[in-house]
Amino acid sequence: MKKLAVKYLLEFLVIVIGISLSFYVEEIGKQKDKEEFKNQSLNRILQNLEGDIRDNKWNLKTVSKSIESGEWIYKNRNKLKKHSRDSIGFHLARANNFLTVFVDNQEEYTTLKSSGYLELIENESIVKSLQNKYSNHAWMKEVERFIIKKSDILIDFEFKNSELNSESLNDLGFLVDKKYIGDLNIPKEIIGRITDKKFWQKNHLNSIKNRLRKDSILIEEITKEINKK
Repeated sequence: MKKLAVKYLLEFLVIVIGISLSFYVEEIGKQKDKEEFKNQSLNRILQNLEGDIRDNKWNLKTVSKSIESGEWIYKNRNKLKKHSRDSIGFHLARANNFLTVFVDNQEEYTTLKSSGYLELIENESIVKSLQNKYSNHAWMKEVERFIIKKSDILIDFEFKNSELNSESLNDLGFLVDKKYIGDLNIPKEIIGRITDKKFWQKNHLNSIKNRLRKDSILIEEITKEINKK
């Protein structure tokens, strides 16, 4: 009787252990699938980050040159007669027309967030940095729209008071080979608007520099997260 009871007990234990192992293996498989999906999403986010860095490097040059020319115009506003009309046209074009439009791709981050797989990322710094990044993007885009709006009257003034010397483009893809044909006493309103725009551009420039630095750090952290054993 005892042998029979032991036999049934062993059979029961084998069945229980088999079922438990089956569930364990299945759970391991699910966890592995989730980990692979997370890493795929992070790899795509890495590609987006690299694209954002390329765009922001271009934006950095564009905004820097615009500020530089805006400062040149302000500095020389009372002595423009000492400078060639080509120089004035060049700086007026850069100060007024050098605008940026930042376009980002948040699809992968949104997918990772909605799937609940963000919690699989072991480095909490990555999660916080991604949240801050896309929140920061919204602010940067808003500032860009504000700067573009402020540029409307300036672009109109530059268009009416300049003519093209040629259609050659600079290294950033803008037309700058222009001659100023207007009054050498540029209206105070225009000088004031250029100065006001420059103030916002300097703030935007700091955001771009900050974003470039943080995105570079984020790339390093995500790469380590993907390659961890």
